[in-house]
Amino acid sequence: MPDFFPRLPPVRLALPFAALLYAVFPSAARAEIVLGMPDAIVCSVKDPTGTLPWERLVFYVSARTVDGRTLYKTLTSDPVVLLVSADGVVSGGNLADCDGRAVASLVSEDKAFTFTHSPPNPTRDSDAR
Repeated sequence: MPDFFPRLPPVRLALPFAALLYAVFPSAARAEIVLGMPDAIVCSVKDPTGTLPWERLVFYVSARTVDGRTLYKTLTSDPVVLLVSADGVVSGGNLADCDGRAVASLVSEDKAFTFTHSPPNPTRDSDAR
């Protein structure tokens, strides 16, 4: 293999070095965006536009408030928001299936995800319609 960068370690050392970093710092490679909270929550929303309800809308973690709640927003042009209390209960006035539910129950139903912890789920990944 030609050595294009003589002062840098050879490319063939990159993979073992990455494996070593992962072994030494595994939690850094699997950390949540907001510690202890999922990175995304999937909920249905009751008629947010006045025309049709939305099913399986993805809310992404956005911020941690000073009182310990976590704010989630959609990536739609007019964001829909939900809050998760410090004790893990979801609240949002227009949520059809998540309002008042515990985050732990949403995780067990594959409706709340930490990107680096959530393995692929063939049932969830295929659209069952």
